Amino acid sequence: MTPLPIALLLGAVAVGLRLLASRRSGADREKLAEASLLERYVRLPAHALPPIRLALLGAGVVAIALASGSGGTEARRLDEGGAETILVLDASNSMLAGDVEPSRLEVQRRLAARLATRTQGRMGVVYFAGRAYVLSPLTTDMSAIEMLAEGVRPAAVGLGGSSLASGLTQAIDLLAGGEEGARKSIVVFSDGEETAGAPLGEAIGRARDAGIVIHSVGIGTELGGQIPLTREASLDPTMAARRRGGASVLQGPDGSPVITRLNAAQMRQMSLGTGGLYVDGSGGTDAIERELAQGGREPLTSTDDVAVAALLLLAFVSLWGEGFLLPRG
Repeated sequence: MTPLPIALLLGAVAVGLRLLASRRSGADREKLAEASLLERYVRLPAHALPPIRLALLGAGVVAIALASGSGGTEARRLDEGGAETILVLDASNSMLAGDVEPSRLEVQRRLAARLATRTQGRMGVVYFAGRAYVLSPLTTDMSAIEMLAEGVRPAAVGLGGSSLASGLTQAIDLLAGGEEGARKSIVVFSDGEETAGAPLGEAIGRARDAGIVIHSVGIGTELGGQIPLTREASLDPTMAARRRGGASVLQGPDGSPVITRLNAAQMRQMSLGTGGLYVDGSGGTDAIERELAQGGREPLTSTDDVAVAALLLLAFVSLWGEGFLLPRG
């Protein structure tokens, strides 16, 4: 909104101009006839009316100035300096583990979809397992982002393994093509296991050099759990050799069940290296949501909209009363 001192200044200018006009009218009346004669034949306004008229004029101008200083919601959200965020979602088979209820995958879907609905600016989505794919470039269509967050699954990638570096690289590439001046962030949802791909340190260094902040959400427990071979599991042909005898869980080369564990230390190191936050997914993502909210201009709230409507109504009533309701001489 327009600052109050500026609005008051505009109101004072309007009142001053009206006072000059009133003085000129008074001078014209004095030239026309003596005051006693005018009072007999001309209906002059009551002495209290001119100050009331000036007050209404000033109030109307101030209200218009304050209301006109408010921008629209979309203009606030998309202007330079806004936020750009990439969700990097883990689609590896380890996310099928049930060491958190109902599964790591379901917790990831819920948290990522919630973050999408509570974050302003532009957002994109990357899935990763043994390799990474861009599912959505930067967009303001949060309903599409929410749908992609809820639809992540290992079968969508198709290559076994887990390469956090690949996911980060794709996210960094997306942000590099974004809007200059925007605050750029990556939010990684994962159990932190790294079994394939390039070293993670190279991607972290690249993000740091580009001024990109990496936040991370750890999903799983350090105790870990087995990986069930459900219909959502990766269709990667290399996994067939590890489904020994129709086993219901993923097995290692020695035939024993594979245990997947949360690597919180790696997730925390990834975030701290770029000035970001690490949170445990069991506690939600409120801290990251607050951090992302500081990245762009906040859109107008419903309270702002009501205030603008009230100011415009005040302006209309004041100016209409000053111009038409009060009697004139």
